[in-house]
Amino acid sequence: MPHLALVVHSYVDEDPRVRRAARAAVAAGWHVSIISLQRDGDSARGELDGAQLYRQPVQRHQGAGISTYVIEYGRFAVLAARELLRIDRERPINVVHANSVPDWLAFAAVPLRRRHRIGLILDLHEASPELFRMRFARSSRSLITRIAARAMVSLVSFAERRSIAIADWVFVTAPRLRDRLVKIAPRRVDAVEVLLNVPETQRFAAAAAGDRTWMADGTLRLVYTGALTPIYEVDVIIRAVALLRAAPAPLPVHLVVAGRGDQEPALRALTTELGIASAVEFLGRVPFEAVPALVRGADIALAPTRLDEFTDLSISNKVFEGMASGRLVLGTRLKTLDDLVPEASVARYTSGSAEEAAAVIRRLASDPAERASRIESGLAAIRGGLSWEAAGAAYVQRLTALRLPPVDPR
Repeated sequence: MPHLALVVHSYVDEDPRVRRAARAAVAAGWHVSIISLQRDGDSARGELDGAQLYRQPVQRHQGAGISTYVIEYGRFAVLAARELLRIDRERPINVVHANSVPDWLAFAAVPLRRRHRIGLILDLHEASPELFRMRFARSSRSLITRIAARAMVSLVSFAERRSIAIADWVFVTAPRLRDRLVKIAPRRVDAVEVLLNVPETQRFAAAAAGDRTWMADGTLRLVYTGALTPIYEVDVIIRAVALLRAAPAPLPVHLVVAGRGDQEPALRALTTELGIASAVEFLGRVPFEAVPALVRGADIALAPTRLDEFTDLSISNKVFEGMASGRLVLGTRLKTLDDLVPEASVARYTSGSAEEAAAVIRRLASDPAERASRIESGLAAIRGGLSWEAAGAAYVQRLTALRLPPVDPR
C-alpha cells in the first residue's frame, strides 16, 4: 500500500481542503499520515477520515506580529521535517504533500529526500507574498514595522520561488493563481495545475434537499462560516444587516457568524454600536461536520471577501458550499469569482459597500423568481464540475503518477 504524508500548518479538523485530499487518497488505497498543529486539549496522535494524525506542539497565533509568525512557522517546519523522518522509518513514504501557508513547508521534505526517492507536491492555498503584504506591510503604522514587513515579503517571495523549484508538482486553488506563478516561474509551467477548492457534494446533499423554505419562520436568516480575519469583510455584512433592519421598510434579518479570529471583539463591538447585537449571533468555532447543517438552516449563505491584490487571486470555498447546499449565495464581486462562477448562480456586491449588499439582499427578498433561478443555476454549476468528485479524481491521478518506490535505507 503506497504511503502519502500530508503536511499542513493548521488544525487539520478545520481544514476542508486537506481533509478532502486525505479522504480521496484513503479511498484510492493509500495509507495516509497527516502532520498538523496541535490545539490545547488535542492528543498528539489520532485518526481522522481514515488517516493517521501526528500533531505537533505548535499553535496558531491569529493577529500576531511578524516575529511571532516567523517563529511559529519556522518551529513547525522543523518539527514536521523531524516527524517525516520518524514516520518514514516505520513505514516508507512515497509522496509528501506540503500545504501552504507557509510555502517553505516543502523544504520539510528535503531531509527525507536525502534518505530515499519521494514525490513532492506543493499545494499553494494562498498567494503568500500578497497575503503578507496585505497583513503587515500596508497595515502597520510604524515605519520600522513597515520596513521589517517589506523585508519579510521579499523573503516570502524568495521562499515561494524556491519551494516551487523543488516540488515535482504544484497545485493552486484558482486559474489566476496559476497565471501568476507562470509569470514568476515560467520554467515550471508544465508542473502547475489548478485544483479547485470545491466541496464534496455528498456532504452537502442533505442541505440541498433540506426542508427549509424561504423565511420559513418569518425571519431572513444569513449565515457566515469562516475565519474572522481582515480578509473577510464580515463588518460590511453587519452594517448591511443594520440597514436592512432600519425604517422605513425594515426586514426581520438575523445573521449567524460561525468562526473565530482576531477580528471577533471588533465585530461584536460594531453590533453593539449599531444597536443590532440581538440580531447577530456569534457561535465561535464550530466543528467541520456542523457546517452543512448551518448552511441548510439559512436563507442566504455569505462569502464576503475584502477586495485587495491578495483576494482578487482567489475564491472562497464558502461560495461553492452554499451553491452545493441549494442556497442563495451572496459574495463580493471578485475577478476569480467572475472567472469560475456564472453571474446567474451567485449574487454579488461591491467590496466595502454595505449599502449595495443590503440592496441586493432586499431585492432577493422581494423576487422569488430570481431566488429560484439562482439556486438552480448554482446546483447546475456544481453538477457541471465545480465539485470535489471531479477535482478529487484528478488529485488521485497525480498522486499515482508521482508514486515512486521507496529505497530501503538499510
